[in-house]
Amino acid sequence: MNAELISHGYSNFASGIFGGLQNYMCYSNSVLYAKSGGEGRISSLGATFASVFLFVVGPAITSYLPRCMAGTLLLHIGIDLVLEGVYDSLGDYDNWEYAAIWVIALVMTFWGMTAALLAGVIAAMSTYAVQSMTFQNPIRQVMKATTLRSSAWNRCATSRRILRDHHTGRSRILIFQLNGHLFFGNVAQMTDTIKETLTEQKKTDEIPLIVIIDFTLVVGMDSSAAHAVHKLKKIIHRLFLVEVCIFVTGTDRGGFPCEYALTQALNMESGIAPPAPELDDGVDWNDIGGHQQHDQPQPQNHHSNSDANANDDVSTSGFGGRVRRGSISVAPDTASMLATRKLMRHCTGCVCESLDEALIFAEDVLVLRVDDNIENGGSVYGPKGSRQPPEDPISFSLSPDDELDLARWALSDLFVNIDKHHASVAVETMLSIFERKEYRKDEMLWEEDDSSSNALFLVTGTLLAYLKGTTTSEIVYRGNFVGELGLVNGTNRLASLRCLSEKAVVYVIDKAAWERLKRDNVKVAAMFNDIVILYMAHRVQHVSNRYFGAMMPI
Repeated sequence: MNAELISHGYSNFASGIFGGLQNYMCYSNSVLYAKSGGEGRISSLGATFASVFLFVVGPAITSYLPRCMAGTLLLHIGIDLVLEGVYDSLGDYDNWEYAAIWVIALVMTFWGMTAALLAGVIAAMSTYAVQSMTFQNPIRQVMKATTLRSSAWNRCATSRRILRDHHTGRSRILIFQLNGHLFFGNVAQMTDTIKETLTEQKKTDEIPLIVIIDFTLVVGMDSSAAHAVHKLKKIIHRLFLVEVCIFVTGTDRGGFPCEYALTQALNMESGIAPPAPELDDGVDWNDIGGHQQHDQPQPQNHHSNSDANANDDVSTSGFGGRVRRGSISVAPDTASMLATRKLMRHCTGCVCESLDEALIFAEDVLVLRVDDNIENGGSVYGPKGSRQPPEDPISFSLSPDDELDLARWALSDLFVNIDKHHASVAVETMLSIFERKEYRKDEMLWEEDDSSSNALFLVTGTLLAYLKGTTTSEIVYRGNFVGELGLVNGTNRLASLRCLSEKAVVYVIDKAAWERLKRDNVKVAAMFNDIVILYMAHRVQHVSNRYFGAMMPI
């Protein structure tokens, strides 16, 4: 549509110079062209020559065309336009915006196009005013990330200690959640609030090292607000000594909700080296949501008023080839810069569509600031979109003794709150009751709603847990239990599980072994229950549960 409007502008400009008649755009013709399968330059040129031909000979052949044909065509286009306006848009807009669509449609039906244009102007101004009043304060909340957890929860013990520490951990992450419309009337309040908050934080012993500004709930931005955000990034770095500033665009809308190329502007001085192009994902990311790739929805291009239309820098790598947009700005000559450069060697691009991705990146930076010998921030798989493939390269090269040592080390890492002696006893006890099994790629371990008969400890390889009929999935990496809730609580399987890597080695504890453990070794059984509680606690603390007010911190 945008290209068509530009073409009409050029043609009217040329027509005016040479004294011709102006031409106009008829939307119904565009709809008919698209519905007939028209696409590309060849079909466009064909439609152009056909229009020229009909302009010359059209009056002569019009009498041979049945009137019902023209009427049926107009009726078809009319019904299609009505459905596109009032049905397809259902759920894409808030109540005021959707009501405005109906007002315009009804006025056009009963009073004509001129009245509908006037009604549209009034409805747009009213909607804008109501939304601006609803979200008068553009900052919904300001909070530290102390009680939030990202999806990167299988980190090593050293990383977990770093992130829990008040001087080096999540308390050094400050999050600003924005909402509503950002425009010239409230953007000054937004920037002043952010600067005042950071000024107050400078007086404490926990000065933020990382600031995350989340635009997920922002409905729209005018150009003045977009320019203010661009300037705010420089202020945050220079005046408040923040080392990393992360801007979150929000998912499934292709960027910031503005015409200004904000993503490109924020990335121009980010100071982050691009990822190494020679690295390879090593896995088909399109095949992580179900059994077959064609079962998964493919990315779609949505036409919206976003900075996606302004030549943003984008990275098309990552999960399912989805386009990822956003900005991570890092101050030069800081420990975070060194950490970020190391991290980016494993990352497909410095992008953040969601707060979860931003937290993963921020946590990795915090870990690497303290100990740059920890690969990928202590996470087995690194940040979302990591270049490190989930395929476990050691799966086929481990001897039985090495495999057992790996399992012993991974189990010990789960007992970080227990003294070494008791942890060692618990690990050896659990290894003695495990049964070893191997699975190959795409082999099912269980189906959703199956009865729970065991729990698995993944030693090597990767598994995929997913919900049937949806795109919801989660990769299970080595060093983690899976199915532990069903073993302890007796609930049916809550998700399907299959092998994602070429080979996976799991240690199995079945119900009979679990009952013997509870009877013969109560302390070790209690430690296993602690692991179940640890897993559940992380899911409860996940950002999706705490951040949007779904659950109060306890």
